[in-house]
Amino acid sequence: MISCLTINLTAVNKIAAQPRSYTGYLVRGLIYTLLRSSNPELAERLHQEKGSPASFSIKPPHSLQEKLHLYHREIPENVYFTVTATFLREDLPQILCHSLLNLQGEIPLGFGKATINEILLQQITPQHLQEAEAVEKFSIQFITPTFFRVHIPKAVRKTEQVRVLPLPDPLHLFTNLYNIWNSYLKPRISEEYLEWLQQHPILISRLRNIKTHCYYEHPVKGVFAIGFTGTAYYTLAEDTYDKKMAKITHQLLKMAEYTNVGGNRTAGYGWITYRAKPPEEEK
Repeated sequence: MISCLTINLTAVNKIAAQPRSYTGYLVRGLIYTLLRSSNPELAERLHQEKGSPASFSIKPPHSLQEKLHLYHREIPENVYFTVTATFLREDLPQILCHSLLNLQGEIPLGFGKATINEILLQQITPQHLQEAEAVEKFSIQFITPTFFRVHIPKAVRKTEQVRVLPLPDPLHLFTNLYNIWNSYLKPRISEEYLEWLQQHPILISRLRNIKTHCYYEHPVKGVFAIGFTGTAYYTLAEDTYDKKMAKITHQLLKMAEYTNVGGNRTAGYGWITYRAKPPEEEK
């Protein structure tokens, strides 16, 4: 089960990220603060967990008026905005909601505060995502910075190393989504899908407005993460096309709109929207 907790807020005063940072880190800090207030041990385990996809992700402060507007650096005083937290563990939404109620309508964000206007909870079943049709062509808009971790095995180097890939590479994109699904959702997707991905069956046909961004989590310590934004257009190669695999690809894309994709999802990286397109629309 995927649970999406949407919180609509109004800034009491200006809410600003640290220099060279962005507001997604403030929201991640808020989530951990709320979890610690109800279950300190669980919050610490989540904070320290390594080696598997994170069990929650966030969409940073934004508003939906005529179009989506992100508050990257700061949220002005009296502005109405929204944050969303998506959970892949069924126990987390209840814990977070309990902590939110204890705040009595006002939450801290960095050195600022915001009043809670509305809390909405949406639940999405794996069965709903599996209703996806086989896809042939699609586009993905990477709304917030996105990157993928590339693991270099010990067989290549004496110690395992991790590199960052800030590119919309389909192999790393769908391997990451496969790992997220199989870590938390059922029924599991067969390894046959990974074997299919090794044939590079998903091709990039076009890129638009691809840019890289660097945000600091700890400006003083120099801890930062680089990611790309923009739109990538993909097509499934005819010589490896498999309807079953194409359906799973669509299924994973539907999940990704809720869970984000890539690294640093807990700070709002990897927020995407996607659109499946019939061949005649792809010019």
